[in-house]
Amino acid sequence: MQALLATVADGLPHAWPTDDSSGLPSALLAEAGEWGFPLYARDGGVQLEHPAAPLSAREIADIGGIDPAHIHLPLCCASTNAEILQDAGMDVCLTESQWAGRGRRGHRWSSPFGRHLYLSYGWTQHSPVNAALTIVAALSVFTLLQARLPSLWVKWPNDLWVEGRKLGGILVEARPRGDGETRLVVGLGLNIHDDPGLPATAVSLADLDIRVTRSTLAGAILRHWREDFARFADEGFTPFLPLWEKADRLTGQRVQISDAQGVREARVLGLGPDGRLQVSCADTGMIWLSAGDVSLRPQHP
Repeated sequence: MQALLATVADGLPHAWPTDDSSGLPSALLAEAGEWGFPLYARDGGVQLEHPAAPLSAREIADIGGIDPAHIHLPLCCASTNAEILQDAGMDVCLTESQWAGRGRRGHRWSSPFGRHLYLSYGWTQHSPVNAALTIVAALSVFTLLQARLPSLWVKWPNDLWVEGRKLGGILVEARPRGDGETRLVVGLGLNIHDDPGLPATAVSLADLDIRVTRSTLAGAILRHWREDFARFADEGFTPFLPLWEKADRLTGQRVQISDAQGVREARVLGLGPDGRLQVSCADTGMIWLSAGDVSLRPQHP
């Protein structure tokens, strides 16, 4: 299957050894269907049909200001975050599909071929990891899209929502290395094109009548991330607080909290300068929530 995908990645028809008149071994074609790869046997050959324009390393590099040699574009992989964590020489990874995309708190996601943006950006640093990086990453995407999506907001700490439906999510992962260094990766999953498999709780840009190529958007996001992450490293989270006030919809609202202690209700009081969220619970009073330990859901989206 890997050899076949590498051959047909250009989207052109290719001859392939066959065991019947379809032009493709039937077992291989069935396996492709199980994985969601849009492979078709035609006229004695096989072709991969992208549902939208395939990803372009050159376009992403030109817009993002990144060396194209540092952009990795596997046709499919388990997780773009995992690809970068395993390769210190890789800065950017995008893929057409992933079968073990990672979310917060151990959640895993399958990602259909060619329909959405699966993007990871990594680097190595000596300084400690600041948990507010997740929020900064989400605010960068919010800044890019808010003019065309007035109902877009950021659900603390890492989700992009449009009214009551999820448009995308961000996961920051860190892996210690030798000599006090840490390998960091910021991963983004963003719903872009029409997708009949999206649940009712999710929404895509196409659903909102916004048409954009994934490469163009990926390049713009990477450019913003590089600028915002550099500022965050120099100045901390405080300069981003005014932007958070524009992106926030939960302060003063009731939410449902899920963490190691179970599920309970609380009222959101606001965000601290370190990126932690202050809430008020009936049983424990005012507490501070850290991004990696908890998730929350609006009571009335």
